[in-house]
Formats: sequence, C-alpha cells, structure tokens
Amino acid sequence: MEEKDIDTLRRRRDIDGLIRALSDPAGIVRLTAAEALGSAGDERALEPLERLKFSDPDIGVRQAASLAHARVAARLAEKKAVEGWLLDR
Repeated sequence: MEEKDIDTLRRRRDIDGLIRALSDPAGIVRLTAAEALGSAGDERALEPLERLKFSDPDIGVRQAASLAHARVAARLAEKKAVEGWLLDR
C-alpha cells in the first residue's frame, strides 16, 4: 500500500481499510493511516490505535497513533457530552 492509497481510503471514509493499513510494513503508511483515523474520529479506531501507540517499532508511528487515539477519544467524549446536554433539556 502507498501513502496515496491512504488518501483514497480517507476520502471514502473506509475506516476498516484504514485500520488494516495500520499493519502495513511501511512506517509512512501506518503513520498516515493513524493520522487519517484521528481525523475521522470513528470509535472503531480506538482499540487498534491504542495497540499501535504502544507496540509499533517506529517512534513516529507511535506518536501519530497516540495523538490520533487522543483525538478520537476527545471527539467521542464531546459527542457524549452533547448528547447528555440534549437529554437534560
């Protein structure tokens, strides 16, 4: 897989494809996939990103996965807060 393939997956919002790309042999592909998943904010990405941020041999990929994991978690927390606020109205 190449970096440009990640852009295609991102545009299609193919979360499963991006998650699969996290195990690509090329570090740049894993890094770019992690960034794309962070931008997408899909809950399905939480566990794979958490695994990657601790296990990837490349520090850049671990950092990207950590940031992406934090972005997804924050987005989900914000969504739950808004839903709670709407229910309290």
